[in-house]
Amino acid sequence: MASPLLSLFFLPALAAADPCAGIDRALAEADRTALAPLIGRQLELRGVTIRESLHSGDWRVFLIGARGADDSFVFYAGDPASQRYVDAIGTFALPDGEAAIRRWLTESFTTMPGALAACVAHVAAEAAKS
Repeated sequence: MASPLLSLFFLPALAAADPCAGIDRALAEADRTALAPLIGRQLELRGVTIRESLHSGDWRVFLIGARGADDSFVFYAGDPASQRYVDAIGTFALPDGEAAIRRWLTESFTTMPGALAACVAHVAAEAAKS
């Protein structure tokens, strides 16, 4: 049996290793179903699916797929149901590497929480690998 004291040393290290720790990644199926066509109308895309949802503070970021389009990140500084997106960018157009993506995010979206920028950069870098 592992020592409880030993686990206290490893838990913070594991949490620090996950750039998305503390970011709300949950999206209820009803919300996913309602938001996908709304995002599609705003971007003038058909067949939008939400692949990832990242939420911190007022900010929401969605990784979406759409019929006949590359996967894209869509950025909202508030509720997508009542506000238009701030920006959208195809995964192919992002800078190379997690650090460069994070730098671009923090320079482009100065009010985005730093933890969310780190998480988006991580998800984007992972998506680029696949």
